[in-house]
Amino acid sequence: EVDNTTDAPVRVQVESEFFELDAQGRPQGPAVASIPAIGFDIVAGGTTKATSRARIESPRLWGPPPTQQPNLYLAATTVRQGGRVIDRYQTRFGIRDVQWHPDRGVVVNGEHIVLNGVNQHHDLGALGAAFNRRAAQRQLEILRDMGVNAIRMAHNPPDTQLLELTD
Repeated sequence: EVDNTTDAPVRVQVESEFFELDAQGRPQGPAVASIPAIGFDIVAGGTTKATSRARIESPRLWGPPPTQQPNLYLAATTVRQGGRVIDRYQTRFGIRDVQWHPDRGVVVNGEHIVLNGVNQHHDLGALGAAFNRRAAQRQLEILRDMGVNAIRMAHNPPDTQLLELTD
């Protein structure tokens, strides 16, 4: 969705490019897919939804360790008005096939996965509720080493940094 927060109608163009992310979460190589610029008018104070599709050929799938890799992509969306960039937004995402089979249970990318989960509170024990990225990363590493591959976040919405780490 694109909002026009001005008092006049505007014409904008929206385009997106999709990149593979490396293990450190950085875009690597050229775009693996793109959506060419789509132009549309937005009335003063209005909102318009841009809808389009792109296809990533032979995607690297997101799957749970230890047998699969949590491969991620980045959608980089740019909004232009009169050729000038007025907004950019980046969305990280993964591609996977998840099925709930009555006999096999959870199947991710064709592989039966036994869920070994924990209930995770947003705080970090004695460190408190202020988010500490390295402490959260360490906590997740310990849980992963224990065989945990699913986390239920309890009580409060988790910090977005925690969601990035769990990806």
